Amino acid sequence: MSVIKILIGSTRPHRFGPAFASWIASEAAAYAEANPGSPRFELVDLADLGLPLLDEPIPASMRKYEHEHTKRWSKVVDEADGFLFLVPEYNHGVSGALKNAIDYLFHEWGHKPAAFASYGGGAGGARAVEQLREICGELKVYDLRESVLVPNYWNQLDPNGAFVPDEGQKKAAQAMLAQLAYWTGAMKGPREALAKRA
Repeated sequence: MSVIKILIGSTRPHRFGPAFASWIASEAAAYAEANPGSPRFELVDLADLGLPLLDEPIPASMRKYEHEHTKRWSKVVDEADGFLFLVPEYNHGVSGALKNAIDYLFHEWGHKPAAFASYGGGAGGARAVEQLREICGELKVYDLRESVLVPNYWNQLDPNGAFVPDEGQKKAAQAMLAQLAYWTGAMKGPREALAKRA
């Protein structure tokens, strides 16, 4: 069975990321239940990984890792067949924690599809996603058009801090998950064929 990793792209205290991830994970579970044979979705929180500022002495393209935290992170990404990035927007860009985590690796990302669900101020994280699409191109990650944008997310929190999506966001999430699930399965065979040629 294929595996899609849902990556929480923020690490700061009192962040919105886990509440957003809780909703996305529930949407993914609903999609999987309604579509037997779909990929398995797994949540990965960058805050749990404890990655320091990139400290590998050899470029990631060489895949000669010195540190155990890098080897653990490599395994997490390598076993994924697709990615759903949960993207906060900081100062019109990608969070430092997410960019740092991405830069640790190279080959593990390649020839896999990715979708983006983002949040922030008025732009809903769109500017951070556009930066991330450029980064994904260099890593040979195939980014999908379907996405979820949440502008001014603080206006959609209930008294307990849970995210309350609107109908448009729910529909966008299901469309995004459907495309991501399809391409994750469709690209697995070609990716394995490419790996044999390498």
